Amino acid sequence: MSELVRLEYDALTRQLERMRAMQYAYNRKFFTLLFISSVGVLWGLRDGSVLFLAAVPFGLVTTGVTASFFLHCCDFARVHARALEGRINQLLGGRVLIASELEAEYFYPHATPKLSGLTWGKRWTLFNWFTLHFCAVWAGVSAVALLGLWRMLPDLEAAGLTATLLVWAGGNVAVLDRWFGDAAAERRMQEQLSAVYGGSAGDVHSR
Repeated sequence: MSELVRLEYDALTRQLERMRAMQYAYNRKFFTLLFISSVGVLWGLRDGSVLFLAAVPFGLVTTGVTASFFLHCCDFARVHARALEGRINQLLGGRVLIASELEAEYFYPHATPKLSGLTWGKRWTLFNWFTLHFCAVWAGVSAVALLGLWRMLPDLEAAGLTATLLVWAGGNVAVLDRWFGDAAAERRMQEQLSAVYGGSAGDVHSR
């Protein structure tokens, strides 16, 4: 291995470490967010006031969007790490680093259409069921909070609040679908990385 190649290998390895650290950091943020939001929901339901009950469903929509942003950052790190592993494997002359392959098999494939953590048209993994689980729980908790509001408020006010929530939730889902739905951003990033690291830089086996 020439000195120039050795320097490239060292730079790629350091960058790979940065991407993995970024990925793990946003994973921690994600689970911290779930804990804080769960505590907030329990507090709101226990308080039972109009203000706190209304904050539950609106807050959970924002929680979902924030969790999706964290996933978006993790995807950025995964795509970059995949290309880095591919280039390092080229330098080493074999499939030495296969973490990206394992992630694609165990969590969800790279650059696949999805809505946040729900992938479409692929074999479902526990990651999909985990996402669906929290969507169902949040929807159920929001329904409980809205039911409490309907009991406390005049029908017209309760109906207006419910309609506002549906518009708020629907608009955010539409934005997430726009971003994640066709995986266009991931594919553009893959193209940029391939232009730098070579056409097969990100060519790890991904289901």
